[in-house]
Amino acid sequence: MEYLKVAKILSTVGLKGEVRVFTTSTFKHIRYTKGNSLFYKDENGNYLELHIKNYRNKEGNIDYLTFEEFDTIEKVESLLDKELFALKDYKNLRKDEYYYSDLISSTCFDEENKEIGTINDIKEFNSNVSLEVKLKENKKIIYIPFNDFFIKDIDIENKRVIIHVIEGLLEI
Repeated sequence: MEYLKVAKILSTVGLKGEVRVFTTSTFKHIRYTKGNSLFYKDENGNYLELHIKNYRNKEGNIDYLTFEEFDTIEKVESLLDKELFALKDYKNLRKDEYYYSDLISSTCFDEENKEIGTINDIKEFNSNVSLEVKLKENKKIIYIPFNDFFIKDIDIENKRVIIHVIEGLLEI
């Protein structure tokens, strides 16, 4: 089983076990459906299951959740600062969709098929989502905006991403 990070618990809300989370999943309407499972890691690195009791959205990526297993503020305080995970499930995806995690370790090439580097991570900044790429030549880290202007082709099966390179993009 592969787990995907979908949120981080920020704080408690009220006395009945509600938590405020920062959500990183694009499928929160599916992930946060009543009865669905999420997971968190205990101090030994084991994944423990939680069941969604209630979900509400307040603002952007800030959401509010309650879990069947935690019905008081005292119980839910043990979850503060924990990351929440969901099982990776490809049935949630439409054709030509993929998870960000599928891009990790893909090789980036320019439009002339020259190797640029390897994708280390996907970063979600306030203004955009960017690929964190470790350059092949000097091992430096650069960020490439994840949009149609820069990303020309993604081949998940062969772990290849074609990038449109503009002047200054590959410089640090």
